Amino acid sequence: MNSLSVKLSLLFAGLALLSIGALAVWVNQTGNANFTSYCQQHDTVCMCAHPETGVMGLGQAEQDFLQDSQRSLGIAAFIAIVVAVALGIIVSILVTRPMRELAASAGKVASGDLSQRVKHRSDDEVGEVSAAFNTMAEQLEMKEKSRKQLLADVAHELRNPLSIVQGNLEAWLDGVIAPTPEQIAPVYDETVLLNRLITDLRELSLAEAGQLKLVLEDTDLAELINAEVAVFQARCQEKGVSLDAGPAVGLPRINIDAGRIRQVLHNLLENALHFSATGGSIRVSAVKEKNDGVVISVSDSGSGIDPADLPHVFDHFYKADRARQRSYGGAGIGLALVRKYVELHGGKIWVESQPGKGSKFSFSLPAA
Repeated sequence: MNSLSVKLSLLFAGLALLSIGALAVWVNQTGNANFTSYCQQHDTVCMCAHPETGVMGLGQAEQDFLQDSQRSLGIAAFIAIVVAVALGIIVSILVTRPMRELAASAGKVASGDLSQRVKHRSDDEVGEVSAAFNTMAEQLEMKEKSRKQLLADVAHELRNPLSIVQGNLEAWLDGVIAPTPEQIAPVYDETVLLNRLITDLRELSLAEAGQLKLVLEDTDLAELINAEVAVFQARCQEKGVSLDAGPAVGLPRINIDAGRIRQVLHNLLENALHFSATGGSIRVSAVKEKNDGVVISVSDSGSGIDPADLPHVFDHFYKADRARQRSYGGAGIGLALVRKYVELHGGKIWVESQPGKGSKFSFSLPAA
């Protein structure tokens, strides 16, 4: 009795039995009464007196007719019950088969096989459940792949600076090289890179878990943008790259976490400077939207991004430029963290780029 198909079959059989039984009783009673009334009204020869009571009643031929009618009605009712039970079994199988497949696939997903999918057989409620299960399984599989890739990338990024630090320490202990300031400086740089990576990973994990707290305050965006641009002016001049900040006038004051948004701008300017060659240019602009929000853009005249890489630039540890040096300090999570910071403010970030024509990163900040 624990099987849904058995329960459905018994339900169909019970409903058929009750319905046909009630119909048979009603037809039998009304049929006898109507037939007898018909014979009495027409005073047909079918009426005769009972041999003992003398009461007028139906003749033998009429009674045989009624019995044959009742027998035919009983046979029809039996056939109808059999057909109803058969249809009930077929319907229950059609309903429960995809549910059994769904349960089996769910069990395999629970055991770790995230490649399981169920066949989409119909567009009814059962089909909707199957489609929802397939979507869930696909998302779980993608998240599991991302998790494994993230672990592998984290291990790789941590191993490189640790190997450099360990190698230099071993060389100093063995007396192979002397720990001079020139030898210590690269080791120190690797520890700084390692600390930055760990800090970024912590921030990213908190942001993705929804536990990163924002310190919101009324902020003058024009002042914030100009302050961050001023930080990069000297570095851009040293590299021979022009840095221009468009007129940020008429911008509304917005309730944001100024520190996080400065980190967003810093990261975008850092990337723009790294990928801009000598003689290139970087431009920062901010425009007010109709809904009192603001769109801030950082454009550069660098090498641009390949179209195949554009959908992945905000992914964890994704590096469109595989040849960039580690001295740049990019571990591949900067843009992922930037996206989280913007999304936590209720905005969105996107990129427009063509190979050889530079890139333009833009992000929006909604009105308070």
